[in-house]
Amino acid sequence: MTRVGLLGGTFDPIHNGHLQLAEAAVRTCGMDQILFIPAGHPPHKSEAIVCDIAHRLQMLKLGIEGIKYFGISEIEIRRKTPSFTIDTIRRLHERSGPDIENYFIIGFDAMLEIETWYRWQELLKSTDFIVVSRPGFSLEQIENLLARNGFYRDPQRGDCWVHGMRDNLIRFLMDPIVDVSSTEIRKRMKDNRRWQHLVPEPVSSYIEKHNLYGSGKNCSPTA
Repeated sequence: MTRVGLLGGTFDPIHNGHLQLAEAAVRTCGMDQILFIPAGHPPHKSEAIVCDIAHRLQMLKLGIEGIKYFGISEIEIRRKTPSFTIDTIRRLHERSGPDIENYFIIGFDAMLEIETWYRWQELLKSTDFIVVSRPGFSLEQIENLLARNGFYRDPQRGDCWVHGMRDNLIRFLMDPIVDVSSTEIRKRMKDNRRWQHLVPEPVSSYIEKHNLYGSGKNCSPTA
C-alpha cells in the first residue's frame, strides 16, 4: 500500500515551512509521497493570491526539485471554476488505484474551521487526514470537534482518531515546524527586510530574477 499525503496551498511563494511539513509527514506519518496541489481559484482566498499561477507553479517546481518523493498535481489549476477541497479530493480518489491511500494534510487552524467548508460532512466521512499542530492552537479544541463528529481516539495509537462507523482516520502531526507564512515573507520583501533564508535558494533566486512581490505589480505571467 502506498500512502500519499495531499498538501494544498497557494504557495505564494513556497517556503521552508511547507518543505519541513512535507518532510515531517514522510518521516513521522509514514507517507511514501507528498503531492503538492497549488490552488487555482480557491473560493476563500482569491484576494490573497499575489502571483499568477505560472510563477507560483515554477517556484514550486524549483522548491521541490531533486526530492524523489515530492510531486505536483495540477488538478486545481487546470480547473476554470473555484476549487473546493471535496471536489479535488474526490477526483484524486477516483484516479488513485486500490493500492493507494490518500491523506489530506491540514493545519490546526484550518481544521477548526472545517465545519464551515463546502460539503464538509462528506469530506470528513470520505477522507483520511493528517492534522498539523500550529502555535497557539489547542489540541483539545480539535478533539472536541472530532468527538462531536463521531470520531474516537484509537487506544492502540494515541496520535490517531478513528470514526465509529467508517474506516477513515485522522492522525496528528505534532513535529515542530518553522512558524512562517507566505504572507509574512511577502511583507518582509515589501519592508526591505531579510527574507531569503525562509525559502529554498532556487526560489529566492527566481523571485529576485523576476522582481516578484517587491512592488506587488510584478507577478503577471510575463513579469
